Amino acid sequence: MTNNNIIIEAKKLEERIKLKYPDFIGKKATENELAKLEKELKIKLPEWYVELYKTVPLINAEFGIQEDEADEDYDGVSYMILEGIDDIINESTNYEPGMSVLEDGYIFFASCSHGSGDPIFINLSSKQPSVFRIYHDDYSKNQLAEDLTSLFKNAII
Repeated sequence: MTNNNIIIEAKKLEERIKLKYPDFIGKKATENELAKLEKELKIKLPEWYVELYKTVPLINAEFGIQEDEADEDYDGVSYMILEGIDDIINESTNYEPGMSVLEDGYIFFASCSHGSGDPIFINLSSKQPSVFRIYHDDYSKNQLAEDLTSLFKNAII
C-alpha cells in the first residue's frame, strides 16, 4: 500500500459522510496553517500528511471505529472528531499525553466524541501510521487501527 491509499480512502470516507449527512461541510487546512503546525511542533510533516489536510475536507468530521467487543449494552463503537490545526497544536503543546508522546512521533489526530478525554493519535514515524487512543491517566495505548487507510476504510458513519 502506498501513502496515496490514505488520500483515496479519506476521499471515500468524505463521500460516505456526505451521503448520510448531506449538510456536512468539512474543512481543509491551508498552507499557512500547516507551516504553523511544523513550526510550533518543531517537526517536518510527511508529504502524505500535508496532502491529506490540504486536499480532503475532513476537519470536523465525526465517525466511529469498532474499538471494543460488542455486548448487550454497548455496541463497542467509539466515535471521534477529526480536529483542526489549532487543536492539534494545542493538544500537542499544552496538554498531556500530547506533550509527552510528541517526541516519540505521535501527533494528536482526533478527540473522543464520547467525552472520555482520551484523545486519538497517529504515529508519524511510519509511512502507514498506526492509530491509537492514548489514555491521559497512564499514557497506555489502545490501537484503534493498523493504519490510517484502514481507519478511513472501516469508519462507521
